[in-house]
Amino acid sequence: MTQTVYTNYWISKRDGVRKEHGTYASEEDALEAIKVWWELKGESYKTDIYRTNTGALEIAYIDDNYFYRIESHETDQPLPKKTYRLKKPGEVESQRAQLNLDDHSYLFDELGEPYRDRLIRAMGDIQLARSFTYNEEGVPIERFKD
Repeated sequence: MTQTVYTNYWISKRDGVRKEHGTYASEEDALEAIKVWWELKGESYKTDIYRTNTGALEIAYIDDNYFYRIESHETDQPLPKKTYRLKKPGEVESQRAQLNLDDHSYLFDELGEPYRDRLIRAMGDIQLARSFTYNEEGVPIERFKD
């Protein structure tokens, strides 16, 4: 069954970079994800939100070189899962040892529930959220491969 989904892209005109930042069921969820991402990182911006001729929603911030674009598209693939089950303490310790994490780095499952919930809202995908290490405020430090 085909459905319309909304994907966030972060774009830097200055550096010629375009990064995908998650796919969501609604444009409102996609916009909220951008705001939650900034909140997690302790950032706040004055934004200019406008619709392009193609219908994409753009969120300009800082200056004209940096913006987010929310594009809609049709897909028959399901959205990434957002629900999760916490890993058992033994699984967490095993993964910490495998990744050689220090006392200031945390796995997704070690973060407090408010941080986990905001990360899932911002990333829109539990697998993606679990692929990072975090600091004590839930800010991603580094991505690792499972």
